[in-house]
Amino acid sequence: MYEPKTLKETIKPLMVVNFVFGMGLTGIEAKKPSKKLEYVYTLCNLVLFYFINKLTLPYYDKYYVISTFELSRFIFQWMFHANIWTITLLIIITRIKAQQLRTIVSLVELSDQKMENIGLSPKHRCLMMYQIKRYIFLGIYTLIFVVLIYHCHYESTTPALIKLCLSILPNIPFIVFGVSTISFCFWVTCLKLKFRQLNELLRSMRIMESPIHKRVLEMTNNFENNRFALYRNEHVRRNTNTIRAVKQIHLEIIKIVSFLNQTFGIQILIQMTVSVVFTTNLLHLLYRVIWLNFTLPELLQELISVIFWILIYGSQILYVNHVCASTNSEAVNIGNIICEFYEPFATKEFQAEIRDFTLQLIQNPVVFTAYGFFNLDHSFIQGVIGTITTYLVVMIQVGDLSNSDKSILS
Repeated sequence: MYEPKTLKETIKPLMVVNFVFGMGLTGIEAKKPSKKLEYVYTLCNLVLFYFINKLTLPYYDKYYVISTFELSRFIFQWMFHANIWTITLLIIITRIKAQQLRTIVSLVELSDQKMENIGLSPKHRCLMMYQIKRYIFLGIYTLIFVVLIYHCHYESTTPALIKLCLSILPNIPFIVFGVSTISFCFWVTCLKLKFRQLNELLRSMRIMESPIHKRVLEMTNNFENNRFALYRNEHVRRNTNTIRAVKQIHLEIIKIVSFLNQTFGIQILIQMTVSVVFTTNLLHLLYRVIWLNFTLPELLQELISVIFWILIYGSQILYVNHVCASTNSEAVNIGNIICEFYEPFATKEFQAEIRDFTLQLIQNPVVFTAYGFFNLDHSFIQGVIGTITTYLVVMIQVGDLSNSDKSILS
């Protein structure tokens, strides 16, 4: 099994996949990267994607049978054009922000060096497997969707090559969305592993002196007291240095969080907004389709695309916010562990380091945001569920009222 030795070797899959879609860097190790080549390649990708969609759009009207339901056809056309503009905007913004990724890589490498100095090895292999597993899952999910569309949504007279091309093209926006999401979540997971390592290191620390120890030591001779005092002083000094080193590493991680919010903030804001809007409309469409009088084969044909789209956009919301929330939880645990070390019998230097570290945790909380508009955590998921439910109830009631009005007029 390939074992990456540096961070730059670890993120090669991430860089390659992003560069394929015009969002990555030509060479993360290069001191003077070719910015012109990156921008020209991105522009070529956008132009090629635009012309392909422009040329294939008439074939969708001729061969692609998305639904016999008028609302479903309208939503498909609306989502088709919205996805084109969304991924175009997403690729452009990612290209503009891509150079900031070098700063993130440098800061992560610096934190890795400091963690190695205190005996914590970087999780390079774990991070590489994280990327590979996510890309494999995205590929398998897309392949299943393409196969189902190929067999269920075309006229019987459609040529096989046209069916294959028309089945792949609508999934390009989903792939771009997935690649952008995996990129952001990879760096957040990298920080999560660092927080977890720091927590494990802090839990392994022990303060040798306590009131019980004092009572026991009073019963021993002076020679044993002196020997224990020497050992205890060395242990406390080592723990003080460890706390100081962990505090510095924590400050470096805070800088990385800030750069992550700046680099991926607009992209995540666009993705969350689009995911919430599309999920709401798709759930409303799902409700309408279920209550129509379709036969079982017709119902399955109607539901395949709708369910897959709901899973795609809904999973964006759940995945991003869960990863951010779990990282926040690991960061909060550092404060809980630190506060347990603050005891009256600890040395003044050790107490001062704990107070400084606690103040640093309070002043620099780990918060991931969508460009400052809202925080990414479990509370956002709860808010989205409430918002979608409210809009669904309103849309269903308005639809029922309009249908009743039509029946009265008829």
